[in-house]
Amino acid sequence: MTPNRRTVLHLLGGGLLAAVAGPTRATTANGAPLYLNAYATAGASPAYGVAALDAAGGLRFTTAAPGRAHGIVPRPSRAEAVVFARRPGRWFLPVSLDDGTPGTVVAAPEDRRFTGHGAYSADGRVLYVAEDDVPGETGSIGLYDAADGYRRVGALPTHGLGPHEIVALDGGAVLAVANGGVITHPDTGRAKLNLDAMDSSLTYVEAASGRLLDQVRLPEQHANLGIRHLAPQADGGVAFGVQDERPIGETQPLVGAHRPGGGAVRLFETPDDVLVRLDGYIGSVASDGRLVAASSPKGGLIGLWDGASGAWRGATALPDGCGVAPCDDGFAITSGLGVMERIAASADAPVLERRTPAFRWDNHLTRWQG
Repeated sequence: MTPNRRTVLHLLGGGLLAAVAGPTRATTANGAPLYLNAYATAGASPAYGVAALDAAGGLRFTTAAPGRAHGIVPRPSRAEAVVFARRPGRWFLPVSLDDGTPGTVVAAPEDRRFTGHGAYSADGRVLYVAEDDVPGETGSIGLYDAADGYRRVGALPTHGLGPHEIVALDGGAVLAVANGGVITHPDTGRAKLNLDAMDSSLTYVEAASGRLLDQVRLPEQHANLGIRHLAPQADGGVAFGVQDERPIGETQPLVGAHRPGGGAVRLFETPDDVLVRLDGYIGSVASDGRLVAASSPKGGLIGLWDGASGAWRGATALPDGCGVAPCDDGFAITSGLGVMERIAASADAPVLERRTPAFRWDNHLTRWQG
C-alpha cells in the first residue's frame, strides 16, 4: 500500500500570482533557480505560453506561445531556453530567461514534425531536436545552430521509431533518445498507426556523427510499453518512464534505468496497488542524483524510487500532477489544476499547497540555475 504522504514525503509549497502577467525581470537573487513550465489559461478558449516560477512558486514572467507547448530546455551558459510545441509540432520558440522576451519562432521543415523535446550541446551552440521524418517513417534528430538564429544545419538518425525525449550525456558527446516506437502522420494528428507492430527502444547516439553506440529494448513481455521520458542519472545513464500503448490487461513496471554498455534495462520495483493507480502512464521523469521521481497525471501520483537500486521509496498524491524537477530539497511538482508544491526530504517541513486558478500547468517542469 502507498504510504501516507505526511509520513513519507513532506510538501513545501509557495504562492503563485493568479493573473497572467506580461514579461517582467526574472533574475533571482544570488543565482537562485527558476522553474519553467508550459501552461494553458483557464476557460473555454485558453491561451498558451510558458511561465517562469521562483523556488517559492512566485510567478516571474509569462510569455505567449504560438500554440500548446510541451518540453522546455535551457541553453547552457546563457539566460535562454527553447520551448517546443506539443507533438506533432510545427515550431519551437527561443525565450529570454532574463525577462521572458520571445525570440523568432522556428518552423519545422515540411517533411518533419517536432515531437516535443530537445537537448543542447555542452557549449550551447547546437540544439538537438527530436522529430519524425514523416516520409521515411523513422526517428530523426534535427540540428540547429543556436549562434546563428537557430538555422537548421543537418540531422542525425535516432535509430528508432517515434522519438520523444532526448537528453545529453557524457558532456554532450552522447544523446540518449527515448524512441516510443509508434508511428504517427501529420494527416492523422496524434493517431497511432502501428500499434500492432510498435517497436520502442532506448538508443544512444554519438552526437558528432550520428553513430549508434548502444540500443536496448524492454523485455518481450513488455513490448506493448513505449519508452517516452528520460532523466540523466549520476552513473552516466538514464532513468526512463514508459506508457502503455497497447494494454494487455496486466499491471506492468513503468519506470526503469539503463546506462550505455550496461546490458539489459533495469525495471524498478513498484507495489501492485500503485501500478494499478498509475494506469499505465508515466508523464514525466526527474532525478536529483539519488532519487528518481516519476509522475502519472492519470493516476494523480508522483512516485519516488532509489535511483541506484530501483527500490520503491513511496508516493505522494497530486491530482493531474505531471511536472516534476529537482529542487534543493527534493522535487518541485506542478499539476494541470494550477498547483505547485515541493516534495521535501526534511521531516519538519510544513505541508502546504497553493493553487492558482488562472493557470493549467502542462506536462513538464524544468529547473534553470542562473
